[in-house]
Amino acid sequence: MKNFKLICLLVLAIGVFSCSSDSDGENSDSAALTVNGNPVTLSNVFAQKSERTIAISAIGSNGSSIELLFNKFGDLESVLYDTENGDSYYNYQYFKSNYFTFNIVSLNESTNRVKVTYNGTLYTNENDLNSGSITISGSFDTEYINQTPLITGTGLFCKIAGQDWYETDFWDNGFSNVDRKFISDDDKMIVMNLTEETIGTGTYTFTNNSSNKIGFAKFNTTTKEYDFYQTTGTLTITSNTIVSSFIRIIEGTFSLTATNSSGSIQVTNGTFKTNF
Repeated sequence: MKNFKLICLLVLAIGVFSCSSDSDGENSDSAALTVNGNPVTLSNVFAQKSERTIAISAIGSNGSSIELLFNKFGDLESVLYDTENGDSYYNYQYFKSNYFTFNIVSLNESTNRVKVTYNGTLYTNENDLNSGSITISGSFDTEYINQTPLITGTGLFCKIAGQDWYETDFWDNGFSNVDRKFISDDDKMIVMNLTEETIGTGTYTFTNNSSNKIGFAKFNTTTKEYDFYQTTGTLTITSNTIVSSFIRIIEGTFSLTATNSSGSIQVTNGTFKTNF
């Protein structure tokens, strides 16, 4: 079982976009970055979009580099800054929007153009707010190229209390019993528990004590841990397919009621297509 998000891009196009004006004088590209209050000139900006995921990277004049990964709905997945000395800094992995500010100013999918702004703190350990840190801020206004993934439509979507929710990242236990945790950039987590990767198609009605179920949790900013809710609901496996010698794709739907001492939350319209 994989413990990384499989984006399944085709081979990247050769070449990069530079921070310069287009030949017709319109839609000039721009990129800005400040690290610990010091401006860094960026060049070799490269941006690509694969379905709903967008990635932007650039090289600093001092030999550093920066990479942003997010979805077209404005949910941040990751920020990585590598210094000229080879030190790496990351955004905090959990409840990202609480610890790092990221905004899509505009996205035009007809002209393949995106503009974003960002600022916040990055850490040497993405799981430790007390690790070494730097502060950054900046923006990109650039064209992107479209890439078609080898496996289309992967990801998890649902409505949480009536609001659209798209996962940006997941990890799991790496063993035969599936314990996969999906997060976005907010405080919520959807957990997929399956007895095995080879689970058959069908509908599974679950409670919190079931083996095949979908769980729910919210990040606690005081304890820096997730608080798990009791859940009841329905999980339907619509497809379980081996697509290569090392990749299995499971698709399905779900809905649930999550309950704790403060009340209940409805999770509806859940769909997923995820790789193992």
